[in-house]
Amino acid sequence: MNERDNSSSLRSPGLLAKKPIIGFLMFFISLIIFAALAYNLANNGPLIKWDLSVNEYFHNFALNSSTLMTQIMVAGYYIGLEGIIIAEVLLGGYFFFKKSWREFAMSGVVFIGGGLLFKILSQIFMRPRPFTLFDKLIWAGSPNIPGFPSGHALNIILVCGILIYLFFPKIKSPGRKFIMILVSLLVILYISLSRLYVGDHYLTDIIAGYAIGIAWFGLACTSIELLFKKYKKV
Repeated sequence: MNERDNSSSLRSPGLLAKKPIIGFLMFFISLIIFAALAYNLANNGPLIKWDLSVNEYFHNFALNSSTLMTQIMVAGYYIGLEGIIIAEVLLGGYFFFKKSWREFAMSGVVFIGGGLLFKILSQIFMRPRPFTLFDKLIWAGSPNIPGFPSGHALNIILVCGILIYLFFPKIKSPGRKFIMILVSLLVILYISLSRLYVGDHYLTDIIAGYAIGIAWFGLACTSIELLFKKYKKV
């Protein structure tokens, strides 16, 4: 594919192939953060008490909120689940029909691998959801699925990461770049706060989801780009 086609379609900028140290630093630093949180959870560290305080605050806030506010926050569950799945399928389909095989492989490995990581890690740690602590429930969305790390946090990081990585270099206007980053951060914040509001996750669940999402994004995308660069199939 020539440079003109590459610039006019949704293609990887190849940054992680040129500077793989960026992706590997994302992986190692985020993995250290996740390991620290996991160690704290396994050993009933000081962050556990902080988790309880944060969730008690959000639970009391939720009990005193309007019905509209609760509906908006509950919607975060569906936006962060079905909405993310739709975004992943649309991205994968776009790359498939454009025959952008590097990007198709990148998105497939990132999204499918992220889902598998959540399944494996949540079953390893088996952390109960915080809403089991409350007498008055706001929500009980995933009662039988362990909560560490947060799958919503992990997946929103992966989707926003892919979109920013592919779109950001193509946006010429600094103002539009700022808007894209701002919107991405607001969506991530909304999904995360909705998880705390309804008692689906502890704060450390969400931070752990961010950490493992960034780690996996850095490792997977860098590896895919290096692989395609090596075999010149870009």
